[in-house]
Amino acid sequence: STCTIDLLFPEGDAATAVQELCEYDAPTQFVEIQGTYQLDQRSMNGGGDVKDGENTFDIDVARVKRFIDNEMNDQVIAWPEYAQKEEYNLANGYGDNGYMPNFNIDPDAEKGSCKLNTAMCCFVESQFADFDDNSDICRHDLSKSPQSNHIKSAWSVFSGDESSHCVGFTWEDGDIYKGNTLFYTSLYQTVVNGYMGNVPGAPMCACVEQMPVVTKADCVTSTGSDLRYTFSVDKDTGDVSASHSVAMTYGDCGGNDLKAQVKATHAGSDIATAIDEYLVGENNCDDTNAVYLNDEQLLVPSATNSLMNLDGAEYEGRSWKQLFGEGIFFLPPDYDAAAGDAEMRADLDACIATEGRQCLIMRQCTSCTVESHKEIVYKRLTGWFPFQEGISTDTTIDIPNLFTNQWRNKNNVLHVDYELYSSVQDALTETGEWEQADYNSNSNKYGFPRNSGPTGHIGNQWNSYEWSGGHANQHAFYIEVPSGTTVV
Repeated sequence: STCTIDLLFPEGDAATAVQELCEYDAPTQFVEIQGTYQLDQRSMNGGGDVKDGENTFDIDVARVKRFIDNEMNDQVIAWPEYAQKEEYNLANGYGDNGYMPNFNIDPDAEKGSCKLNTAMCCFVESQFADFDDNSDICRHDLSKSPQSNHIKSAWSVFSGDESSHCVGFTWEDGDIYKGNTLFYTSLYQTVVNGYMGNVPGAPMCACVEQMPVVTKADCVTSTGSDLRYTFSVDKDTGDVSASHSVAMTYGDCGGNDLKAQVKATHAGSDIATAIDEYLVGENNCDDTNAVYLNDEQLLVPSATNSLMNLDGAEYEGRSWKQLFGEGIFFLPPDYDAAAGDAEMRADLDACIATEGRQCLIMRQCTSCTVESHKEIVYKRLTGWFPFQEGISTDTTIDIPNLFTNQWRNKNNVLHVDYELYSSVQDALTETGEWEQADYNSNSNKYGFPRNSGPTGHIGNQWNSYEWSGGHANQHAFYIEVPSGTTVV
């Protein structure tokens, strides 16, 4: 009989079935190269048999070397994904996927780690005598890679004298060869150049958000041509399988280092700006570490700081009272949640008589890395649900907690319940309203304004009084005080 699409895929939706075969069945799965998830995870964290095993180097890398010699140049390598991670990831906020924590590219995962579409390896030693020391290690926030170091919160600063070789790559959405580039960046470097070992407290290889802050990194890429898929049918079972052929080419990024390549690939996007936080440039460790230590150690800023504490002061023709803050503006929310909420409601209502609206709330943030988030003004449009401590529900809200820890859309919808502006004057004239809102969808402790932005999502400018990770660790929330009122 004639072989038709309906016969091959009797349950229908042939397009989806073919896509899944091309994505999962045809490519070489990353785990096939070494053999187990455990080997892959330990290798990416800087350990494993190659680093810590009892055998010789040649024996430990033999399986990967055979892949390099025989298959690397004619195989599409899938991004590392593992069946044994699926249940754990789904239950712990890492998304409905099987990605290892170092390379979770799920854009919908609450705890995804690859928002910048960039990954990097930093090696600190070599099996061979020739070691290309190409970068200085500045510092590492250990809370960014807890599944690699098993530490909830800590940080380390380095002298810059440590030997390190950093190399990485960036990709655009839809790049089917990024698994090949990851292999070339990681296991290939170990086998061919002998590079191994991780910066203390950091993974050896991960998406750049989890890696140490360094001065620079080399850049590599991979491209494929003549990609062809072949589908085969088992005549006894009717099962369809897929294989493929391709010609792979590996190399550098045409003279660009990793930072330059990221900026070229993602020009005009937030990624092009955000990469500056992780690749700080030659001889810049001291300056960036000083800023970081000021943040962590809560050192008093200089008198030239343009954003000083406005508690009881006049700013933009309005008087202000501090509600709470972190870092150099440290002022914790009221320990009695009900009393703190009641006071904040009274403060908000104080402007109704004179302004015909609730009082403005303003967050000023000296540590935020995006200009639009250094000053944000919240203008309330509707009333508030009754108080109940903790996370907002369909009928209750804890107003201080909404701003400090759990920014949600319950009784708090942009353009319905409130507007956001980038200045007090914009709020007063009702111009330049922000267009993109973002909220927590569960009980995570991401506070104001999550990843909201003037025109699109902007990440990591949120504050949290219980979690670390955002850039808003030096900020204060203020509330407008009506004219003639004394700030207490």
